[in-house]
Amino acid sequence: MDDVPVQWLADAGLASDIRRLAHHDHDQSFCQRSSILTPQDLASRLHAEKRFHIQRALSESCYWGRAIERNQKKPSDQRWIETFSKGSATVDDVKEFFPTYQIHRAPWQFETVAIQVNGLHDDKDWTPTSGIQALAKSLPKALENSKDGKALQDGHRTSAASKVAMFARPGDDVFIWDRLANVAVGVRVAARNTVAKAIKYNVKGPNGYDVFHRHCMRELEAELEVVEFIAAVDEFMDFTAFARSGREPEQLAGRRYFERRLFDKLLVCEGVRIEELRAAGREFDRC
Repeated sequence: MDDVPVQWLADAGLASDIRRLAHHDHDQSFCQRSSILTPQDLASRLHAEKRFHIQRALSESCYWGRAIERNQKKPSDQRWIETFSKGSATVDDVKEFFPTYQIHRAPWQFETVAIQVNGLHDDKDWTPTSGIQALAKSLPKALENSKDGKALQDGHRTSAASKVAMFARPGDDVFIWDRLANVAVGVRVAARNTVAKAIKYNVKGPNGYDVFHRHCMRELEAELEVVEFIAAVDEFMDFTAFARSGREPEQLAGRRYFERRLFDKLLVCEGVRIEELRAAGREFDRC
């Protein structure tokens, strides 16, 4: 179990389960059953730990939404909303944004990308699903080498497009296409629909960004019925208002943006936890 963080296990209550299994008489059939974690099993564990995941997501959200300062190695989300949503992003802004959000390191032609970013904020016909899919397709054209553009996976392009759109259009229901978020939503949806296997998303398959977006909308609405989540959104907004003291405009974005951004961080936290639980299950399978 060296690959699973001990503190996480202790905090979430999994440590006692592991100790119990460690002292089991090593019945092979029991070990085999222990490794099979259905979406319902995983969702049940996440539900039991929900308030801890919300707290962790709030901490992450506040860190990324902190005050804008000079020479920040990882600039605040506030900076990107202030520039991208006004269509005032510079080439240097885009150059800094891409590595900050771990967007695939390709030879991007940032001058062209900056033009694409600045064209998003005032597009009156823009919608999250079609807009992100269109931007994802157009991004390879902004590469210095078309061969490298073709080498980019579709998921990389969609991830980049969704991350740009999150800040360029904070008033729209954009959800970031992220591997860990995909894992979390796939488990949530499968558990909700009592499906035996978690949903797997692939931009080129039947479960592309449009399906992922629809599922995120449903899961976000469910989350907005959770008292702890609503309270965390309030705290996130209060923190951001405090961090923006003296800046204009005073209100960075509407409440919906803060709901989605916190939800985005919550999905990442859940995705990490799901992978830990699955790894623990595989370890049990070897007993």
